[in-house]
Amino acid sequence: MNRFAPKQRPLMALMLFMTVASWGAPAWSVILVQDGQARCTIVVPREDSVVKEAAEDLQYHLRKMSGAKVPIVHDPGEVDPARGIGIYIDTKPLNIHVPGRLVDRTMIWPDGYVIEIIETDDHSGVFLSSSIPEGLRNAVYGLLEDHLGCHWYTPGTIGEHIPRRRTVTLEIPGNRDIAKPGFEKRTPWYNGNANRHLTREETTQLVRWYRRNRHGEPRGSAAHNWGMFDKHIDEDGDGITDLSPIVDGKPFPNSGLCMSHPMAVDIAADAFISFFKSYPEKDHQSFSQGDSMQFCECDRCKAMGSNHGAHMLIMSNGVIEKVNRVHPTKRITIMPYEATLEPPEEFIPASPNLNPIIVSMGVDQVLPKTRSPNFRRQVERWMTMLPRAWSYDYISWMSGPWPLFQALQETRDFYRRVGYTGVMDEYLGRQLGTDMHMWLSRRMGWDADLRVEDLLDEFYPDYYGAAAEDLRSVYERFEGHMLSLGPMGTSVANLPRLYPPEMVDECLARVVRAKWKVSGDPTLVARVERDENCLKAMQLWLRFWTILGDANRKGDASGRGQAAQACRAYLDFVNGLNGTLTLGGGGMRLNADRLMKGLAGTGTYFTEGFRERPWPGVFAYYDGLDNGGKVTDAKSWSGFKVGAFGLYLEPGVTGEIIYNVRTTEDLRFKEAFLPGRRTGWDHALNMALPAGGHNKVEVSLDQGRTWITAFQDIDTSIPVIKRDLTKHVQGTNQFLLRFQVQNSDKKILALDTWVLQGVTVKAAP
Repeated sequence: MNRFAPKQRPLMALMLFMTVASWGAPAWSVILVQDGQARCTIVVPREDSVVKEAAEDLQYHLRKMSGAKVPIVHDPGEVDPARGIGIYIDTKPLNIHVPGRLVDRTMIWPDGYVIEIIETDDHSGVFLSSSIPEGLRNAVYGLLEDHLGCHWYTPGTIGEHIPRRRTVTLEIPGNRDIAKPGFEKRTPWYNGNANRHLTREETTQLVRWYRRNRHGEPRGSAAHNWGMFDKHIDEDGDGITDLSPIVDGKPFPNSGLCMSHPMAVDIAADAFISFFKSYPEKDHQSFSQGDSMQFCECDRCKAMGSNHGAHMLIMSNGVIEKVNRVHPTKRITIMPYEATLEPPEEFIPASPNLNPIIVSMGVDQVLPKTRSPNFRRQVERWMTMLPRAWSYDYISWMSGPWPLFQALQETRDFYRRVGYTGVMDEYLGRQLGTDMHMWLSRRMGWDADLRVEDLLDEFYPDYYGAAAEDLRSVYERFEGHMLSLGPMGTSVANLPRLYPPEMVDECLARVVRAKWKVSGDPTLVARVERDENCLKAMQLWLRFWTILGDANRKGDASGRGQAAQACRAYLDFVNGLNGTLTLGGGGMRLNADRLMKGLAGTGTYFTEGFRERPWPGVFAYYDGLDNGGKVTDAKSWSGFKVGAFGLYLEPGVTGEIIYNVRTTEDLRFKEAFLPGRRTGWDHALNMALPAGGHNKVEVSLDQGRTWITAFQDIDTSIPVIKRDLTKHVQGTNQFLLRFQVQNSDKKILALDTWVLQGVTVKAAP
């Protein structure tokens, strides 16, 4: 039997490389496995571990598909034409010319590939070619997914969809598939919180899932790294005296640099020139500010451009221009976000080798980005100046269900339209729908012409079998409801609105019924159970949250005891799912852990923390006050009313809440302060200043007999470095801290978040 069974031979056995295969072109059918017996051999270079690993995965899938074990060899001469054909991964017989091996990297950007079927008088085979090993790896998974029907919908073996057939035939229209990814960067990822409870094997499965779905990017780093300048800043008299940024009128070292300093561009350029000389294989390297947003406010920087976005772009242009004189093709990566997200008012053309990542921090993450008018305006303005951009959005910030698939489509269409070339979204939690969301994102990252609806039409029956209709209904119900609510903040207090308890109950009941429809298939049961467990966790959390809010509003000690039991039931359930690739992320679990300390009746966090760690060092206390939060940690409180998002005040009412801040007898407070956004905390003190009213932060060292006003009539919406209490409390081991808000003429959210940080030291003998 012929190894090739052409339906219709093309006019030319070998087409020119520039010709892109059309799906309507004639194709040869290549038999890889026949009746469970291997009719092919995989040939892979011995020295390349990336390619060898991909070849072994190809072998695994062919075996799982057909039962045949396809051999892997390293010498093309080991292929026996009498027993089948060779699948040559970056290899070829000496007597055959493979046009696809003349791959120009710019044509397959940057990790695409060519798969082609070639038959000559002397030899025949399937050839996988690329200019880099990552492209060859993608070629293996392109062969499996695009041509043999394999999919990897979720991490782990239960997420694999591998068609079963005894005979495996490869058919490529036109005998050539030239694959160039739709986005050069395709790396949406689960962050450390989402992965915190994974086993080593689960981590391996997650990384394998990314790889199989053809994640990839230009080689380089995208991270915060202005710390590279710290060594140049003068602290000991041997550096540059004024390179530190000026913040609130003072030098602020270890936080970046003065962007207008005459030597700043040269220092940065020299660092990148040295880096690319040491790492010539890298395509780009990061040049991005940190989360603290500590930008220089000196007069020279203010005169440099219209805003911080302009300052960043002007300086970055200068840096990359100097770098490109030595390394003409290298890029540097910058991040417009938060303080630099507002585009320059003036038009500043960016260098072609700037590599921006536009970060949507502070933008609503539930709705499609096109429905955030200000963000849309900012992006569209930036893209008139930038050569490209990568996205950085935040997925599942509260670690709840996230079936926002149509929202993904709308956002991705917008990014493509304005000229984005990459996606690197951060998934903050793993929950119902997040794996599917990431799978969709990666598939559309590889092929930008794919549509969510078409992919879901394929996904649901493949993944859920007879339960497909039920599960699709559940996902669509959640998405429709979430999108109907309009913009949503990131507080966990929004969870009951996003996921109404009655809707969760009804969807859970439908999932349980759907599980019976697939009860005969253990894999399908396991898939449905993952979703069932996600909804059970949400159901338990909502129950705990409801009981806690009722107890705090009523001041009901027994109700808080019931809340503690409900909180423990939730934590026990989700912790019992560790190691199952079901749940992950801070969100609800982190808030439950924090609240449990107060609910357990162990006293204030300050005392308990140091009782467990009776040594000097850094301390921190956080309370979001959503639904009352840890309000019972307070020594006393009055005037305020507990609400969903914190402590509220009726018109004309004054509210106060007092905390007893203390540590052990052998320690003393060295520092104590309320941190600001510029030290990495969002809304570290979020206290209202009503029109016609007042607010105060006070300290008492004598148990409330006298009070020291530390701050008064402060606008906490204005970012600061910190509000320092040190001069009032240094040397003590106990003080009272009082927040007071005097309301005027309408109901307000008076206090909803506060953070205290500091340092303790051993008491003097």
